[in-house]
Amino acid sequence: MDIGLNVDFDGKKNIVMEGEIIKEYPIGGMICEYARLRPTEIKPLIMENPYFQDTDLKENGGHALMSLYEGLLDKFGVITAVMVITDISDSMADLNQANEEELKELLDTMNEDKDTDQVKSFILKATGYEMFGITTIGQALLTAYAEYAISYVTFKHSFNMLVSDEKYEETQVMAFWELYDSNMDFQNIGFRIMFYDNAFHSVYTIKSSLSLILFEAAHAMDVETKFVKCKNCGNYFVPVGRSDSVYCGYPAPQDATKECRDIGANATRARKMKNDVLTQEYRRLYMRLKMAIKRHPDNAVLQEQFKELTEGMKVRKKQKENGTISVDGILEWLTSFDNNLNGN
Repeated sequence: MDIGLNVDFDGKKNIVMEGEIIKEYPIGGMICEYARLRPTEIKPLIMENPYFQDTDLKENGGHALMSLYEGLLDKFGVITAVMVITDISDSMADLNQANEEELKELLDTMNEDKDTDQVKSFILKATGYEMFGITTIGQALLTAYAEYAISYVTFKHSFNMLVSDEKYEETQVMAFWELYDSNMDFQNIGFRIMFYDNAFHSVYTIKSSLSLILFEAAHAMDVETKFVKCKNCGNYFVPVGRSDSVYCGYPAPQDATKECRDIGANATRARKMKNDVLTQEYRRLYMRLKMAIKRHPDNAVLQEQFKELTEGMKVRKKQKENGTISVDGILEWLTSFDNNLNGN
């Protein structure tokens, strides 16, 4: 097998084959799993690599990549592990094989905006390195990681165009379509016919993050795959079995030992109950002040308290939408507001 994600595709499903791992995915399921990745979570695995301080890139670079792969596999699963290590391996190979002039050009390009680019600044922060390079395996991994981050952004943007209802500029959509036409050279997908289990199989080797989205998007559009946004974790998935599923089968953010589909309904019910309590508590305080103002229309303190309640609630609703405050946080504020009213 070539380096990359080896997939047996029969037109109806994908079977990923990675060493002893054989795992079936619905069409579109592989990119949904990969899109769950937060690239920032890769950095700790690089920093913990046992070869981080090693200076012999040619001799031990492969061992470092294998160690990173094992960490990725344990943390993220087969799709993400293979795609991340495939892209990073390609970048490492470019760094390792470049001559002196080519290497200087590559690193100069990487370093020219390292202090202004937020992604590059994040990657270098607290690593012991102020710039990208290959003086150690660790520095080379960080350099390849920075290049990988760019490729993942491209993947995620293309993924969102495919699965979401957002409107995208025509130029962006056309740029994606051209990857199936005039820019086909960006497709990095191997193909071979294999005979096993007493049958012939079409096996593809997907050799980059961009190639994965191109492979899956074409087949997903062909069969009109239904992508659903999980009501619990907010990530997209492809329903298997029941087409009306609204919860995915991945670990739930509330409890990683359980799946969203196991606890999603309970979590949604709990959120609804909290929102109901919030609405009731706000309504109670609102009516209390409204009635008090009706009885004492010239009371400036009551007017100010009413304004503080209504405008404060508007601000906190926006904060809740932005994820900067929780329902519990708003309830705490309302309780404090109520206590101050009682104190007065």
